[in-house]
Amino acid sequence: MWFETVVFMLTALAAIAVAEQLGFRRKRAGLPGPKSAPPFIGYIVDMVRRPFDFYEEQRRYGRLSWTAIMGRFFLFIADAKVMHKVFGNMDDAFRLQLTLSAPALLGKDKNIAYMNGPAHKALRKMLLPLFTRQALGVYLSTQEKVIGVHIDKWLSRCRQDKSMHLEMRLLIRDMNMHASYQVFVGPYIKDDAMMQRLSELYMKMNEGFLALPLCWPGTTLWYSVKARKELISILTPMASAAREHIAAGGEARCLLDVWLQACKVADAEEEGEVAATITAQHNSDEEIAYHLLDFLFASQDASTSSLVWMIQLLHDHPDVLQKIREEQTRLRPNNGPLTHALVEQMTYATQVVREVLRHRPPVTMVPHVCVKDCQLTSDYQVKKGSIIIPYLWAPQHENFENGNTFDPDRWLPENRSDEYGRNFLVFGAGPHVCLGQRYAMNHLTAFAALLSTRVQWSRKATTEGDKIVYLPTIYPADGCVVQMEAI
Repeated sequence: MWFETVVFMLTALAAIAVAEQLGFRRKRAGLPGPKSAPPFIGYIVDMVRRPFDFYEEQRRYGRLSWTAIMGRFFLFIADAKVMHKVFGNMDDAFRLQLTLSAPALLGKDKNIAYMNGPAHKALRKMLLPLFTRQALGVYLSTQEKVIGVHIDKWLSRCRQDKSMHLEMRLLIRDMNMHASYQVFVGPYIKDDAMMQRLSELYMKMNEGFLALPLCWPGTTLWYSVKARKELISILTPMASAAREHIAAGGEARCLLDVWLQACKVADAEEEGEVAATITAQHNSDEEIAYHLLDFLFASQDASTSSLVWMIQLLHDHPDVLQKIREEQTRLRPNNGPLTHALVEQMTYATQVVREVLRHRPPVTMVPHVCVKDCQLTSDYQVKKGSIIIPYLWAPQHENFENGNTFDPDRWLPENRSDEYGRNFLVFGAGPHVCLGQRYAMNHLTAFAALLSTRVQWSRKATTEGDKIVYLPTIYPADGCVVQMEAI
């Protein structure tokens, strides 16, 4: 009896494996890629063990190629024009996938990344006041203060121990966490203990982002969802306190205050069924807390990656660092405070920021899922259920002259071609293009301005320093180890 059972199970597994391979062959429809895929698991082991090499090998198949991961058909896109078609059709054929655990972790029915259509458009319109020049100016003063505090800490540690080497990835992560919370809800953080708890909860929540999508008691995702619920329970009363502050005629001191001002205006001005629904849904304290959580996620890993790469690239290109310092001397001869108007005049620092983002795009891929058959190109139709992987690294390097070279001067007006904008996809494109891209650019520019005028640093040579790791944004494998001293 047992023999027959084993034979039946093996036969069933073999039949399933054959059906899987036939399904892949139907969906690939002649696309380049591997000749076949290991049954059931696909190429998950290669992707996890050596992700950068895996994606680069996949890119060499061409503008479109296929692979398989955990029994799913993956369409790999290395062509900017096709990426724009995916990003531009998210109201119709494609949806953001992020990670398998992200919907449970972030709340699929509450997260702006998963919204589409008129409701998404109306909500984005409502959020636009959070990123006006006036609002960005409010945030910039806080960003400058937090960056300055952390630079002081780094220099103090190096003064106390001249031989100390600092791993910047962890330090930048902590600085960004501090900056995000202070910019978003700073006046409503009661004390250091609350700040510490908020940071701990975010880190615990972040662990679930790449975890297996199993929300059972004791799993990583379960603990992460639990942390998210506690974060919401802390942020919700902050929204209530901000509402009272704004209702009493208080001025905007942080993003939460600006948000409540926007809600107040929306309540008075918005018309139409969809707009009215959005206003009602997203004007509650809990809904605002969920959106604060969205902003927190969006402002962390990508910016941390870019700031770490900035430190490494400026060290490796001292001529670029010197030009930033010369610009700062001209614009801030006495290291005066930053203002939004002043940052807008930092043309060279902005070029450097753009080049850091292009040369080392922090998010190299943005997974989507195809929700209906779609004619993606003239000779290929992607099938419903396929996972779409726009590989953002490819156009940043292939579609720019000498794309593997770090060269901020490529962003000079006379050097920029019309195609630069379409190939610079770090912030996405289409209806889901990053709302906070100007905020992120300001943060990176402010950091470049302050670091360059206050710190001299040298990078420790390590065997891992020039390798790239995914965590899940990209970093130097050694975390960028440096020594610092004050200028």
